[in-house]
Amino acid sequence: MCRLTIGFFGIIGWAIISCSPAESNTSDGVSGVYVREYSTEVLHQTSGNKVGMTTFRDTIRIAKAGEDYHIENVKWKMNDYDQDGWQDMKHGENRPLPEFDAAYDEASKSLNPKSAGVVPTLYINQGQLSVGKNSTIAYTKIN
Repeated sequence: MCRLTIGFFGIIGWAIISCSPAESNTSDGVSGVYVREYSTEVLHQTSGNKVGMTTFRDTIRIAKAGEDYHIENVKWKMNDYDQDGWQDMKHGENRPLPEFDAAYDEASKSLNPKSAGVVPTLYINQGQLSVGKNSTIAYTKIN
């Protein structure tokens, strides 16, 4: 009976420790996942009639990498008029940004790429991320 009781409490303890949340790396206010989803109308090239809608999912992941940050961007699209499902846009017209490393400037709330000219500066303000200083397009932080 004693072994059964110890085993039972051991399993309960293990379950509590295993299920407790891990320490988050998003506590710095910059790291995290920023998303944007939008849809556009697709018109037939010759007739101009509406074919359907295309939905885009655009995700920017920012992770702490030493003193700097590592940024990855993935984009997906899905048409409501075909059966192709979600398609990766890494080779599409509107492809994602290349992966890059950046330094965070607290004064301007910006992530400045280590390689100038390759990708634009990212700006973070109150859980919103924009690509470029004057961008009206915002990504929302989800974690």
